[in-house]
Amino acid sequence: MTRGRHEQLLGQVDGLSVGSRPPFMHSVVSMGDRDLTRGRLPLGTDRWRTVVRPVPTDRRALPLAAARNLAAQEAIDGGAEVLVFLDGDIIPGSRTLERYAEVLTGPRASVGLADVDGPVLWCGPILQLEPLEPGAVGYPMRRLNTLARRTPGTPRVRVGEVRVEERWELFRAVAFAMTTEDFLATGGFHPGYTGHGLEDADLAEVVRRAGGTMAWVGGATAYLQPGQQVAPEHEVRIAANHARIWRERWDESANHPWLTRLVAEGRLTRGQDGSYSLAA
Repeated sequence: MTRGRHEQLLGQVDGLSVGSRPPFMHSVVSMGDRDLTRGRLPLGTDRWRTVVRPVPTDRRALPLAAARNLAAQEAIDGGAEVLVFLDGDIIPGSRTLERYAEVLTGPRASVGLADVDGPVLWCGPILQLEPLEPGAVGYPMRRLNTLARRTPGTPRVRVGEVRVEERWELFRAVAFAMTTEDFLATGGFHPGYTGHGLEDADLAEVVRRAGGTMAWVGGATAYLQPGQQVAPEHEVRIAANHARIWRERWDESANHPWLTRLVAEGRLTRGQDGSYSLAA
């Protein structure tokens, strides 16, 4: 899903085009992007089906959770059994879809997860791309690995390796995969979360409480293109709202590195009862 940032979305399409396995469908959600909604971007190809759907959008806090749910439902309605979630800023690696397909369509016992009965969040390593040089047009798809650095918490996982992760706070919804069965079992993302923050941690909590797990998939690399920073006043407002929703849903306060950072910066305060509020 995306709003604006057309070059980044076209970079994603380029990545899909050179991948070892093309998608069955590319389900794109427009968050108040008229050019995207009206089909003005060259997203189409004869190698896969492209579907673009709009979602009601408040510019102050983009409906990322609802957009992911809509994209997933479009793919499910089209017959998808494996869902690969990529935010608009993500370029998939050359073997990303291939590796997800191998792991998610095979028996869990083959990757050491025979004892896991609940849903699984399958995550590829996320690498941060450096900004393009002035005048450059797009990233060279065959050299992405040489232009990227590992994001905090991302482990070094060999191609072909699957590694269980117990640090749930490392889950990032910008790039991951689930089977359709598992996604439907979780109910998807909670649409009350608008803007980026705890919506991915909330899904991870659903999976954890359902007896599921999170696992890294070596070779399913995702490259994150440089993005625009959220204005500080918007970020702290989103954070306070997300913390409130979390408390209402789980009857406990959220403990998340994002909120911890905002408290340390003096932008949020945390009361004795664990609740968060805007700093005076």
